[in-house]
Amino acid sequence: MTKDLKKNEEHLGMIFIPDISGFTKYVHGIDVKLRKEIISELLSTILNTNILNLKVSEIEGDAILFYRYGALPTFKDLMNQYEIMLITFKRKLRELTQGRPSLIPELSLKLLVDYGTITEYKQFGFSKLGMAIVVAHKLLRNNIPSQNYILVTKEFLHQFQNQKANEIILPEWVTQRTTEVDGSLFTYFLYDTEILKGNVLQERKKENPD
Repeated sequence: MTKDLKKNEEHLGMIFIPDISGFTKYVHGIDVKLRKEIISELLSTILNTNILNLKVSEIEGDAILFYRYGALPTFKDLMNQYEIMLITFKRKLRELTQGRPSLIPELSLKLLVDYGTITEYKQFGFSKLGMAIVVAHKLLRNNIPSQNYILVTKEFLHQFQNQKANEIILPEWVTQRTTEVDGSLFTYFLYDTEILKGNVLQERKKENPD
């Protein structure tokens, strides 16, 4: 280990990684300047909707690595956090697409959530999370079609002993499914953004009937 990489004590915590899907196809289709502008806008939108006060470890290409030590949020709060990010992400994407629809494909936002022991390293003033990020990136390279979903590990779900995966009450716009990654089954929650959008509009009408 080099002198500029210092290991801190280990912590139990959550890793929370929103990742933009469709990114590879997208970055090869437009000029570099426009690409950087749009990526920056979309990532800023995600950062600005961090209502769980998650810490940022790093931003890598199309993904942001958030983490949080200590107590987990409720599953409902976790879904709410993702939905807020997803809605504002889609809104910003529509805004950026106006006037140049052929340049920007329909991107989606997936989320990976894990829980366990996180080894934090300090490098040049930044926090690196060791093997946790390696495992997380491996899970992000799965065979789920490029859609909007939350992928959770069994370690994360195990923390909700009173909210087992098959007992979690899901809204009508979310479907629970499983996928296999390297021989292991993982649970994911697939979002129907049209139904979610309709629900948001209905809630706004209730709040502002005029």
